[in-house]
Amino acid sequence: MARVSGRDVRAAQARRRQWLLVQGLASEEQDRIVYRANMISILRQRELNRVVGQLSQELGLSYAEARAGDRIEGTLRRLVELACGKYAAIERSRELTLVPWRPVLQRPIGKEVSGVVQREAISWNTGRQRGGPSVS
Repeated sequence: MARVSGRDVRAAQARRRQWLLVQGLASEEQDRIVYRANMISILRQRELNRVVGQLSQELGLSYAEARAGDRIEGTLRRLVELACGKYAAIERSRELTLVPWRPVLQRPIGKEVSGVVQREAISWNTGRQRGGPSVS
């Protein structure tokens, strides 16, 4: 195993500090670095934006963001694993939507799914839903 010197660690910290400053994720105030409170959420959103762009181009679909209250219906295309978490890629009509992955989505890959976006989660139904009379 290679040994790391204190000089190497300080150099790596300086590069990291510089990158954070250039990216606008930190600022220098009175000879110290101050990190933005929402730095992690900014980095997550940047990663999502990058992956959404790649998937949209690859699949030839535009991206539609899922918002609270939206009904999501479409074909579950794949699991997308990112540094910030797992997402499900749902294709509907000519759009692609990424939603947080849940274990219930493991089996229906390639099948129809539907759900309603809530603040913290999505309630999912898998498979085609049949209309008609229901028994209460």
